[in-house]
Amino acid sequence: MEEGVRRPMKIVFVGSGAFGVPTLRALAKSSPHELVGVLTKPGKPAGRGQRTRQTPVFDAANECDLDVITPNSINDESGQEWLDEKSPDALVVIAYERLLTRRVLSGRFACNLHASLLPRWRGAAPIHRAVLAGDREIGASVIELASSMDTGAVYARKSVPRDPLLTTGEWHDRMADWGPELIIGTLNAFATGQLTPIPQDPESATHAKKLSKSEGVFDPQLSSQLALAQIHGLEPWPRCLATIGGIQVHLRRGKMAQEGPECAGLVDEFGQFRCHDGWIQVTEVQPESRKSMSFTDFARGLACKWPQQINHV
Repeated sequence: MEEGVRRPMKIVFVGSGAFGVPTLRALAKSSPHELVGVLTKPGKPAGRGQRTRQTPVFDAANECDLDVITPNSINDESGQEWLDEKSPDALVVIAYERLLTRRVLSGRFACNLHASLLPRWRGAAPIHRAVLAGDREIGASVIELASSMDTGAVYARKSVPRDPLLTTGEWHDRMADWGPELIIGTLNAFATGQLTPIPQDPESATHAKKLSKSEGVFDPQLSSQLALAQIHGLEPWPRCLATIGGIQVHLRRGKMAQEGPECAGLVDEFGQFRCHDGWIQVTEVQPESRKSMSFTDFARGLACKWPQQINHV
């Protein structure tokens, strides 16, 4: 047991997405507290056969041999009755995407892991928005559960300088791996009376609205830094799309470059794009209905003269 934690708390984990899986596993295997159950969303039909696919949290809970329940909502009567039966001291909520009612929260400590440095990027797509905006710092916060989404006081946070070569998908996995340290540290601080909530400044809040496919069209008029951020911020979804040599292609990975075509909107056979103020080099692409490949391999397969115009889809 962690030094200073006098009594292990009974914990219920609430979540659905893969973002919470490392924390769920840590709570089950290496926490001083007792994980008494898991609540996740119901499975959904997926794939060609429309077989029911359970959430990543459901699968991880089964692997850890935990009691798991899948009501339509934790706020349903069945969810509330199950919680009353488990009688947890605390709820850990990660990637559940539903507000919890006062009835559910009453008498229980509750915390949430959110993938941004709140109050910046409240909402559905915080990692995407931080990368797309070219934020200098990127990180995750543990907050209290409040009556409105992502507005609770901050219990803990971790931030690092944003690496411009990392995609949204890679940042997602890194932040998920920060979860056990942040969440278990928060639970320990609460259990020992050492937790210090810091209220969010609403004047500093920004909204991380949900992404749409229409945002995936590459914009060569952006600065080179923001053009690279667009490519990496939209990976793995919805991906950054352009038409080159008459072929629609997803731009999946790139880096800054020092040379290339002279005019904005052009790309050469090495994947060097001229942007508004400089160049980037796209290193990995995926043509429609084909596997990912290097840009140079893609260029060799095109019967055209270089440089080529980057066309809107």
